[in-house]
Amino acid sequence: MGKYASFLGRFGTPGGGPGPLMPKVVPEYKAQARTRIVEAARALFLRKGFSHVTMDDIAQELGVSKGALYLYFRTKTALLVEIQSRHRDEIMVTWEKFLDAGDIAEGIAHSLDTVFSGQVDISVWHELVAESGSDPDVRAALELDHKEDARLMRTFLKRLGAKGRITPPKDLDTAAEMILMLLQGYAVRVMLSGTVGDSRRKLIRALRLVLGL
Repeated sequence: MGKYASFLGRFGTPGGGPGPLMPKVVPEYKAQARTRIVEAARALFLRKGFSHVTMDDIAQELGVSKGALYLYFRTKTALLVEIQSRHRDEIMVTWEKFLDAGDIAEGIAHSLDTVFSGQVDISVWHELVAESGSDPDVRAALELDHKEDARLMRTFLKRLGAKGRITPPKDLDTAAEMILMLLQGYAVRVMLSGTVGDSRRKLIRALRLVLGL
Protein backbone atom coordinates (compact mmCIF):
# COMPACT_ATOMS: atom_id res chain seq x y z
CA MET A 1 0.00 0.00 0.00
CA GLY A 2 1.02 3.65 -0.01
CA LYS A 3 2.23 6.00 -2.68
CA TYR A 4 4.70 3.51 -4.15
CA ALA A 5 4.26 0.30 -2.17
CA SER A 6 0.79 -0.30 -3.54
CA PHE A 7 2.17 0.00 -7.06
CA LEU A 8 4.68 -2.70 -6.23
CA GLY A 9 2.05 -5.28 -5.46
CA ARG A 10 0.05 -4.34 -8.50
CA PHE A 11 2.87 -5.14 -10.86
CA GLY A 12 4.25 -8.14 -9.05
CA THR A 13 1.56 -10.58 -10.17
CA PRO A 14 0.45 -9.93 -13.76
CA GLY A 15 -1.54 -13.15 -13.98
CA GLY A 16 -2.38 -15.13 -17.08
CA GLY A 17 -2.50 -14.02 -20.67
CA PRO A 18 -5.17 -11.50 -21.62
CA GLY A 19 -6.71 -13.53 -24.42
CA PRO A 20 -8.53 -11.93 -27.37
CA LEU A 21 -10.31 -8.67 -26.73
CA MET A 22 -14.05 -8.69 -27.40
CA PRO A 23 -14.64 -6.67 -30.59
CA LYS A 24 -17.95 -5.06 -29.60
CA VAL A 25 -18.52 -2.43 -26.96
CA VAL A 26 -21.74 -3.83 -25.49
CA PRO A 27 -22.62 -4.26 -21.81
CA GLU A 28 -22.06 -8.03 -21.64
CA TYR A 29 -18.56 -7.66 -23.07
CA LYS A 30 -17.32 -4.36 -21.59
CA ALA A 31 -16.27 -5.65 -18.16
CA GLN A 32 -14.47 -8.64 -19.65
CA ALA A 33 -12.77 -6.48 -22.28
CA ARG A 34 -11.59 -3.94 -19.69
CA THR A 35 -10.17 -6.72 -17.53
CA ARG A 36 -8.24 -8.17 -20.46
CA ILE A 37 -6.84 -4.77 -21.34
CA VAL A 38 -5.73 -4.17 -17.74
CA GLU A 39 -4.07 -7.59 -17.54
CA ALA A 40 -2.24 -7.05 -20.83
CA ALA A 41 -1.06 -3.56 -19.76
CA ARG A 42 0.12 -4.81 -16.37
CA ALA A 43 2.12 -7.62 -17.97
CA LEU A 44 3.70 -5.21 -20.48
CA PHE A 45 4.53 -2.60 -17.82
CA LEU A 46 6.26 -5.33 -15.82
CA ARG A 47 8.11 -6.76 -18.79
CA LYS A 48 9.21 -3.57 -20.57
CA GLY A 49 8.82 -0.76 -18.05
CA PHE A 50 6.07 1.86 -17.97
CA SER A 51 7.86 4.49 -20.06
CA HIS A 52 8.74 2.00 -22.79
CA VAL A 53 5.18 0.78 -23.32
CA THR A 54 2.89 2.57 -25.77
CA MET A 55 -0.81 2.22 -26.43
CA ASP A 56 0.21 0.64 -29.74
CA ASP A 57 2.12 -2.04 -27.81
CA ILE A 58 -0.92 -2.81 -25.68
CA ALA A 59 -3.20 -2.97 -28.71
CA GLN A 60 -0.75 -5.29 -30.46
CA GLU A 61 -0.54 -7.52 -27.38
CA LEU A 62 -4.32 -7.86 -27.48
CA GLY A 63 -4.56 -8.19 -31.25
CA VAL A 64 -6.86 -5.18 -31.69
CA SER A 65 -6.59 -1.72 -33.22
CA LYS A 66 -5.50 1.23 -31.09
CA GLY A 67 -8.87 2.81 -31.86
CA ALA A 68 -10.63 -0.14 -30.24
CA LEU A 69 -8.39 0.23 -27.20
CA TYR A 70 -9.28 3.93 -26.89
CA LEU A 71 -12.93 2.98 -26.47
CA TYR A 72 -11.96 1.75 -23.01
CA PHE A 73 -8.85 3.72 -21.96
CA ARG A 74 -7.59 6.97 -23.48
CA THR A 75 -4.05 6.83 -22.05
CA LYS A 76 -1.70 4.36 -20.44
CA THR A 77 -1.79 6.52 -17.30
CA ALA A 78 -5.53 5.85 -17.12
CA LEU A 79 -4.61 2.18 -17.24
CA LEU A 80 -2.14 2.70 -14.38
CA VAL A 81 -4.90 4.25 -12.27
CA GLU A 82 -7.20 1.31 -13.06
CA ILE A 83 -4.52 -1.22 -12.10
CA GLN A 84 -4.02 0.59 -8.80
CA SER A 85 -7.75 0.68 -8.12
CA ARG A 86 -8.27 -3.00 -8.84
CA HIS A 87 -5.43 -4.07 -6.62
CA ARG A 88 -6.77 -1.87 -3.82
CA ASP A 89 -10.12 -3.65 -4.09
CA GLU A 90 -8.34 -7.02 -3.91
CA ILE A 91 -6.52 -5.97 -0.75
CA MET A 92 -9.76 -4.89 0.91
CA VAL A 93 -11.28 -8.29 0.20
CA THR A 94 -8.22 -9.93 1.82
CA TRP A 95 -8.47 -7.69 4.85
CA GLU A 96 -12.18 -8.35 5.43
CA LYS A 97 -11.49 -11.58 7.33
CA PHE A 98 -9.29 -9.74 9.83
CA LEU A 99 -12.24 -7.67 11.00
CA ASP A 100 -13.43 -10.63 13.06
CA ALA A 101 -10.37 -12.82 13.68
CA GLY A 102 -6.71 -13.37 12.88
CA ASP A 103 -3.49 -11.42 13.28
CA ILE A 104 -4.20 -7.89 12.04
CA ALA A 105 -0.54 -6.91 11.70
CA GLU A 106 0.15 -10.07 9.70
CA GLY A 107 -2.79 -9.27 7.48
CA ILE A 108 -1.60 -5.75 6.70
CA ALA A 109 1.97 -6.93 6.12
CA HIS A 110 0.60 -9.47 3.64
CA SER A 111 0.07 -6.49 1.28
CA LEU A 112 3.82 -6.54 0.63
CA ASP A 113 4.20 -10.27 0.01
CA THR A 114 5.07 -9.69 -3.64
CA VAL A 115 7.98 -7.54 -2.47
CA PHE A 116 9.14 -9.94 0.25
CA SER A 117 8.89 -12.93 -2.10
CA GLY A 118 11.02 -11.25 -4.78
CA GLN A 119 8.28 -11.17 -7.43
CA VAL A 120 8.65 -7.43 -8.02
CA ASP A 121 10.96 -6.16 -10.75
CA ILE A 122 12.93 -3.45 -8.92
CA SER A 123 13.80 -1.62 -12.15
CA VAL A 124 10.11 -1.14 -12.96
CA TRP A 125 9.48 0.52 -9.60
CA HIS A 126 12.49 2.82 -9.82
CA GLU A 127 11.62 3.78 -13.38
CA LEU A 128 8.06 4.74 -12.46
CA VAL A 129 9.21 6.85 -9.50
CA ALA A 130 11.78 8.58 -11.71
CA GLU A 131 9.21 9.24 -14.42
CA SER A 132 6.85 10.84 -11.89
CA GLY A 133 9.44 13.61 -11.51
CA SER A 134 9.00 14.77 -15.10
CA ASP A 135 5.56 13.46 -16.06
CA PRO A 136 2.73 15.29 -14.27
CA ASP A 137 0.22 12.63 -15.27
CA VAL A 138 2.23 9.86 -13.65
CA ARG A 139 2.82 12.04 -10.58
CA ALA A 140 -0.92 12.73 -10.35
CA ALA A 141 -1.63 9.00 -10.64
CA LEU A 142 0.74 8.22 -7.78
CA GLU A 143 -0.69 11.03 -5.66
CA LEU A 144 -4.21 9.73 -6.29
CA ASP A 145 -3.01 6.26 -5.36
CA HIS A 146 -1.68 7.54 -2.04
CA LYS A 147 -4.89 9.42 -1.23
CA GLU A 148 -6.99 6.35 -1.98
CA ASP A 149 -4.66 4.14 0.07
CA ALA A 150 -5.00 6.54 3.00
CA ARG A 151 -8.78 6.53 2.63
CA LEU A 152 -8.83 2.72 2.59
CA MET A 153 -6.57 2.51 5.63
CA ARG A 154 -8.71 4.98 7.61
CA THR A 155 -11.82 2.99 6.76
CA PHE A 156 -10.16 -0.28 7.78
CA LEU A 157 -8.93 1.14 11.10
CA LYS A 158 -12.34 2.62 11.84
CA ARG A 159 -14.02 -0.74 11.18
CA LEU A 160 -11.46 -2.56 13.33
CA GLY A 161 -12.22 -0.15 16.15
CA ALA A 162 -15.96 -0.62 15.76
CA LYS A 163 -15.47 -4.39 15.96
CA GLY A 164 -13.41 -4.05 19.13
CA ARG A 165 -10.34 -5.53 17.44
CA ILE A 166 -8.22 -2.48 18.24
CA THR A 167 -8.53 0.59 20.43
CA PRO A 168 -9.79 3.29 18.04
CA PRO A 169 -6.90 5.68 17.27
CA LYS A 170 -7.32 9.17 18.70
CA ASP A 171 -5.91 10.60 15.47
CA LEU A 172 -7.18 8.36 12.68
CA ASP A 173 -5.49 10.30 9.88
CA THR A 174 -2.06 10.15 11.50
CA ALA A 175 -2.39 6.46 12.38
CA ALA A 176 -3.29 5.65 8.78
CA GLU A 177 -0.36 7.68 7.45
CA MET A 178 2.06 6.02 9.89
CA ILE A 179 1.03 2.56 8.70
CA LEU A 180 1.40 3.55 5.06
CA MET A 181 4.84 5.01 5.80
CA LEU A 182 5.87 1.74 7.44
CA LEU A 183 4.76 -0.23 4.38
CA GLN A 184 6.58 2.14 2.05
CA GLY A 185 9.73 2.15 4.15
CA TYR A 186 10.06 -1.60 4.45
CA ALA A 187 9.30 -2.08 0.76
CA VAL A 188 12.10 0.32 -0.14
CA ARG A 189 14.48 -1.30 2.36
CA VAL A 190 13.97 -4.74 0.82
CA MET A 191 14.33 -3.48 -2.74
CA LEU A 192 17.47 -1.46 -2.11
CA SER A 193 19.20 -4.18 -0.12
CA GLY A 194 18.12 -6.95 -2.47
CA THR A 195 17.43 -9.27 0.46
CA VAL A 196 14.40 -9.87 2.65
CA GLY A 197 16.27 -10.83 5.81
CA ASP A 198 14.05 -10.25 8.82
CA SER A 199 12.31 -7.20 7.32
CA ARG A 200 8.89 -8.83 7.35
CA ARG A 201 9.19 -9.74 11.01
CA LYS A 202 10.29 -6.19 11.88
CA LEU A 203 7.44 -4.72 9.86
CA ILE A 204 4.89 -6.84 11.70
CA ARG A 205 6.39 -5.83 15.05
CA ALA A 206 6.23 -2.14 14.06
CA LEU A 207 2.63 -2.48 12.90
CA ARG A 208 1.66 -4.05 16.20
CA LEU A 209 3.23 -1.13 18.02
CA VAL A 210 1.29 1.45 15.97
CA LEU A 211 -1.95 -0.52 16.30
CA GLY A 212 -1.51 -1.02 20.03
CA LEU A 213 -1.64 -4.82 19.72
